[in-house]
Amino acid sequence: MIIIADVTIKDIAVAAGVSHPTVSKALNDAPGVNPETKRRILKLARQMNYVPNVAAKRLVNKKNRSFGFIWPKVEGLFFYHLCTALQKEALTRDIDVFVSMAEPAMALRNFNQHFIDFVLCWLFPNWIPSADFIKERERFKGEVTIIGGGRMDQCNTILIDRGKGVYDAVQYLAKIGHKRVAFVGEDTEKSQGYIKGMLKARMEYDPDYLITIVSTYYNGIEDSRKELYDKFTALWHSDHRPTALILDSQDSAFVMINILRDLDIQVPDDLSIICYDDIPELSIYPVPLTTCSPSISGIVDKVLTIYENFYEGKSSVKQPEEVILPELIVRESTVPG
Repeated sequence: MIIIADVTIKDIAVAAGVSHPTVSKALNDAPGVNPETKRRILKLARQMNYVPNVAAKRLVNKKNRSFGFIWPKVEGLFFYHLCTALQKEALTRDIDVFVSMAEPAMALRNFNQHFIDFVLCWLFPNWIPSADFIKERERFKGEVTIIGGGRMDQCNTILIDRGKGVYDAVQYLAKIGHKRVAFVGEDTEKSQGYIKGMLKARMEYDPDYLITIVSTYYNGIEDSRKELYDKFTALWHSDHRPTALILDSQDSAFVMINILRDLDIQVPDDLSIICYDDIPELSIYPVPLTTCSPSISGIVDKVLTIYENFYEGKSSVKQPEEVILPELIVRESTVPG
């Protein structure tokens, strides 16, 4: 067996006794090569452990079906499921997805060096581009799409209307008879959606219903979890006990489920619950949770549609902002109030 380190097309051409273009045509299944010669070249390529230089191909062929995904700087099951679903669906469309967990500027630089010409970045609403990221974006010759809430010139934008998801949850609870609805989570557009929903539904409101905290589960801040326990316990034992609760994330849900168990609160008999993140884990509890967020499959479809438009030459940074809307998925955790 012939084995050469870092085998090139030229090495195969020498071993086969043919020209460099002939080997290239055979490896790329192009016409113009005798079938017997082609079989011999392919056999030699296997024997010599030839690995195609994908980067070089991309340099020649600017339109490669692949894109980069810059992973957000946050822990959580939502992003695990999103990345998995994105990879799986992209595979069915013959698209390769390369994921980077590096800082956005470094990730963009790496993708540029590997001739990736479309990059998707998940960046949150409070994100501000660093000088390094701005510099790398100027060097990057392809297209950058930001999803999650961040914005930047020369980048396409996919917004997620998180506030509407919580607003819709409040409206649904009002529709099925709830009058006292509490909210647990961080002070973001979701809490603003909760307030707008309460005002629209003309529900009973008490400042204690809005329990805002800095962090809950994944960041491991014990004080925040204790604060949540103390605030919710006081609310539950008050004379204005809520009949329903909206949780702003999977993090809040994981913490609150333990708190409810400690307080012997039964869902949904004692308390109806709606959670923002729609991840599989929330649907396999003894009482599956109602959710009010964009579906992962919907996000994946939107992203891949934008990529396909780019691949076909139909998109540019002049495109208007895309908006992903939430979906209310009713499960057993909500009952009439």
